[in-house]
Amino acid sequence: MGRRTIVKQPWLPALLCAGGAWACASSAPPLQEPASAASATVGGKPGPPSPGAPAAARPTPPSPESVTVKEPGGDAPDREGAALFRQVDEAWGQRNDKDDQVLLPLPDAEHWKRVRYWGVEHFVGFRYGNDHHVLAIGFVQEVPAGTPVTSDTCMRRFEAWGRPQTKPFDVKFGPFAVHHQRWRDQRLEVHAVDGKFSAAFSTTAFSAAWAAYPAYTDGCLIYAVAVPWRDHPELAKSVRDRFVNEGFLKVDAKTTTRAVRAAPQEASK
Repeated sequence: MGRRTIVKQPWLPALLCAGGAWACASSAPPLQEPASAASATVGGKPGPPSPGAPAAARPTPPSPESVTVKEPGGDAPDREGAALFRQVDEAWGQRNDKDDQVLLPLPDAEHWKRVRYWGVEHFVGFRYGNDHHVLAIGFVQEVPAGTPVTSDTCMRRFEAWGRPQTKPFDVKFGPFAVHHQRWRDQRLEVHAVDGKFSAAFSTTAFSAAWAAYPAYTDGCLIYAVAVPWRDHPELAKSVRDRFVNEGFLKVDAKTTTRAVRAAPQEASK
């Protein structure tokens, strides 16, 4: 059995739980360019970007043999840009949790690594490259007996739970976008936002989105993605928007009752 990879970076909980500060969004000052997330929704998809938004320049791609799980940007001169373009271009695949209870969609799926994120309670997590070009995480949350399991209920409960997770960080959000889709003939609510936060004497800007699934008779599944901007804000937004437009509908929950992560000693048997 391979050793678990535990990621210990204090800024990750703020990035992954960005939805928890939904209640703060109305009072948060907007970012300079919240174009993608703030666009109006049309048929469950984002509207066009703001006029004049610069198109991301396509960097020189890596040689195929240099693309790895550690660095999907390979030997490209701009590894970050090359890795993000792979997330825009490559076909969708699926990755599972260790107990094969849920399949989550990921572009270029074979080059993601399944990890545990320290400091935030979650069901399964993935990262794209050791430099965290993109982060993806699944949460499974119990719903009290007698509570209707709907996407709206799941979203409200997740965001109420996530709000305290962001308190140690100075999180600021642009306008939130709400997208309504259909998943397994049920309403699916998706939220997207651009934001920034301060941690360890630095400021990180990011694009994030999360969907709330009424996946279980007794619980909710939340799938969230976050893309740090670094030197590629427009490209980061494009990656996030691809999950909103295409990816979230591909989630496959394989059980009807709430998925439960096995304890480490049980998983090793």
